[in-house]
Amino acid sequence: MKPETPVRRGGLNVFRANGKLLIAGEYTVLDGGLSFAVPTNLGQTLEVKYLEVSENPKLIWEAFLEDGSLWFSVEFELNPLMILRSSDAKLASKLLDIFQAIENLNPNFFQSQNRNIHCKTQLEFPNNWGLGSSSTLIYLLAQFSGVDEFELNKLTFNTSGYDIACAEENQPILYQIEENQRQFEPIHFQPKFLDKLHFVYLNQKQDTQISVSKIYKSKLKNEKLVREISEIVSKMIQVEELNEFENLVNQHENLLSAHLEIPKVKDLYFSDYEGTVKSLGAWGGDFVMVTERENFRNYFFEKGFKTIFSFREMVLCY
Repeated sequence: MKPETPVRRGGLNVFRANGKLLIAGEYTVLDGGLSFAVPTNLGQTLEVKYLEVSENPKLIWEAFLEDGSLWFSVEFELNPLMILRSSDAKLASKLLDIFQAIENLNPNFFQSQNRNIHCKTQLEFPNNWGLGSSSTLIYLLAQFSGVDEFELNKLTFNTSGYDIACAEENQPILYQIEENQRQFEPIHFQPKFLDKLHFVYLNQKQDTQISVSKIYKSKLKNEKLVREISEIVSKMIQVEELNEFENLVNQHENLLSAHLEIPKVKDLYFSDYEGTVKSLGAWGGDFVMVTERENFRNYFFEKGFKTIFSFREMVLCY
């Protein structure tokens, strides 16, 4: 949930961002389509501690995984802004790019510092789950530096922005970009069948930018597809019967499969499953949403998919 001001714990400024899942409207959201997304209970935190005054201030960055292990560290000189040393040159360069984007939006934010700074990020989920390690980072750095999180996203990862919206919202949202203006609103999603919805991890995380650009952006914009998917999304958040929801999910999957010319995840891995299976976000990796059938956990366990969450377990505010 988005704090109005940083939480202070023992002299630390603590920021927090929610993770995300895109339930419906993937790909077409890039062309102005309506999408349905949810913030996740698990996210990422950033602790910022200002240390002693220094003539040559430095920023030490340490990133920790959900199990508490340090997976990346880097030290920056702040004036001029440059990398001094790091545990991973590629990651350090990407973080420097984000810092430079912050400087574009808030000139001299880093170079005007007169104290050494220690930053510590803590993921609350495994970083291969696709719940938003990048989007939460952008949101956290925007809060730290006082810049607009959507503008920072545009200058860096340049996603549609639904993931950034989820970072600060505490309930499901509808998200859309119309005439280059993003619009999102929290919604009440509490259908009778909510406890029949679950998320299964596929162990195949894809890079969002690569998968979207290679599959969807290579094709001409299809206004009819965008309109049809938007209509399905509108209905999905309103229906009260599971069979109606499943029909809409199947329509959504069929339309995108035909347009992308790639098979549905259910056809690839779960063709004999009686419930529905829906890709979430970029097709081919991360989590899928499934509708419950008798002994459904045994079905997925036997196929080797053992990370399963109920909707209530995964989504914030349930």
